[in-house]
Amino acid sequence: MALSHFSFRKLPALRNTLLPGLLAVGACSAGESATPAAPPVTSTASASASAATRASASAGASVADRLATFLQASGVQCADANMAKGCTAGNVDAGDFYDVELSPACGDAGLFAGVAQVSGVEALDAAPTTGSRAVARARLAQGQLVCIQAIGRAGQNPLYYYVIAIPADSVAGCKNNPACGTYGDRPIQRSKSVPGGSCHAAAPGQYVGDCAQGWVGADALDVFSNGI
Repeated sequence: MALSHFSFRKLPALRNTLLPGLLAVGACSAGESATPAAPPVTSTASASASAATRASASAGASVADRLATFLQASGVQCADANMAKGCTAGNVDAGDFYDVELSPACGDAGLFAGVAQVSGVEALDAAPTTGSRAVARARLAQGQLVCIQAIGRAGQNPLYYYVIAIPADSVAGCKNNPACGTYGDRPIQRSKSVPGGSCHAAAPGQYVGDCAQGWVGADALDVFSNGI
């Protein structure tokens, strides 16, 4: 098991696709506030504006809630959780931790991989560090398609990936793609089931239900560096 021993490292840049996805709602809100507001004309117009404001606030809360849920599930901590900056996994106080780059969306611009290790790989509930007691949530078989939602690095080297096993037919890029012939849906051994039904896409790039997920060793994966 490779361990990290770097305490004051420069955090890596977030993936270019992360912040646009997470902050799209914020950008829309900023654009709306910069545009001079038209004077109220009718009560209907005023009601429509109020409804739009409530919808924008609700969408913003949804983005924040999804990020908070992901951080809790992965055990990642961020200096600025709202902006997903300064993220780490492990024991920061002991200097035994990983710098973490987040990429939680699994849409067209997501980062995908396949389990290449013949024996499969365990998906752990925490990124392993010295003295930690990471527990396997599931065992992913060789050939399983996964979406990479976070990268745990020591220096510049990825040592662990936080992945989620998703249905291959839910990924638009898999259509007529040879990579999805090699990697796709495989039997998954779970330590326990999660409520919410089978793993499925609630929206493009967003998965809910019993989706096997956790930290896996970087050497167990075949990462699609050019996307899918």
